[in-house]
Amino acid sequence: MACGRIKKSWEFKHTYRYGKTLVSRSVVIYFCTNKICINRIGFSISKKVGKSVKRHRIKRVYREAFCHIQGMIKQGFDFVLIARAPAVEMDYHRAKEELLYLCRKGRLLKQRELND
Repeated sequence: MACGRIKKSWEFKHTYRYGKTLVSRSVVIYFCTNKICINRIGFSISKKVGKSVKRHRIKRVYREAFCHIQGMIKQGFDFVLIARAPAVEMDYHRAKEELLYLCRKGRLLKQRELND
């Protein structure tokens, strides 16, 4: 299943304004429902986090982790991931575990996945 992406400024603003927040040490996730039945993700990574190479690496790692857990998440949400400085040291497996933890905390996992 391919990952949808948020690209438009108004989509980011809508998610910030009407969404809920999940916070961890290395990322903040805003999420809200959308009218389409797919999950989409957008990234907001400040230049304070690092130069472009580091920011793009964070995007790649978290996008891949999100795509792999997407089957476990309820459908119809927009996610905006804001990276903090500790995200620079994050590898794929830790990013995936962190996203799963945050989705569990936000009750975004499908009921079947909660029992496993």
